[in-house]
Amino acid sequence: MALNTAAMAARKRFGGALQEVRKNARLHTGAPVQQRDVARALGHRNYNRVSQMERGLTWPKEAEWKVLVKLLGMDLETRVRLETMITEGKATAGAWWTEFEGEFPESLIQLVAFEDAAQKITTCAVNVLPALLQTERYARALTAGLAGSVLTPDAVERSVELRRNRRRVFTKPNPASVEFIFSEAALRQEAGGREVMLEQLEALLEDAGRRTVSIRVVPFSAPVPAMHILHLLEFGGVDERPLTAFDSMTGMNFQKRPKEIRENRYCIEAMRKLALPRLESTAMIKEIRKEMSSV
Repeated sequence: MALNTAAMAARKRFGGALQEVRKNARLHTGAPVQQRDVARALGHRNYNRVSQMERGLTWPKEAEWKVLVKLLGMDLETRVRLETMITEGKATAGAWWTEFEGEFPESLIQLVAFEDAAQKITTCAVNVLPALLQTERYARALTAGLAGSVLTPDAVERSVELRRNRRRVFTKPNPASVEFIFSEAALRQEAGGREVMLEQLEALLEDAGRRTVSIRVVPFSAPVPAMHILHLLEFGGVDERPLTAFDSMTGMNFQKRPKEIRENRYCIEAMRKLALPRLESTAMIKEIRKEMSSV
């Protein structure tokens, strides 16, 4: 059975939050609560069970959760926040992306799970459009062109289907705020031919009209932009740290250390400074669509 990376990611986020609560908690003596104190309260001789929960390997049982709430002195806000993480995390066992596990790199499925959980997503690209913005025909032409000799036609179609489903982040309740920054080259490179690109440009304009979506274009007149496809995902919980991901031929490379996040934020801010504002970017898309239509 394929590893459910969605559930794994959810457990890991919860485990980190639980650990943070424990580290801030105090015993009646005033001493910090250690894993061995929690283990003792749960009736265990060692702290393996507690370690497993904090490392995101397992969820607490109902009886264990009641003990944790009392021992760690959780206030109502903290308890509700962590209980929500448990409920939503367990629900990922039936998340739509689990049907694609085993067909794509585990890191890509994990990115999809993070996208679904994020409150803010920023993606920087260069000469191809980010996956979340791709129409089916654009995605099919791009995938077949880059990996046609490696992927079977069925595998190409599954890749297209995965990308189509990822666009659910735009329409789910309380959708994430999503920002895309990419080069003018992505608008002019005719992946799949002119007809496919015209359809793609029309779809971009529709997405640009979404309240939660920002599309910004780096014009050819600007200095050469970064050459990586970079994603920054930010979450809502105070204990949930952001992460960045880079596209590679074999999956996603994640970076989570604070220093790495800071450096990647600098790269994103540099791209923002090169890019046109939202309205000017939309105007450029319309102009390029007009140029293609008239040829």
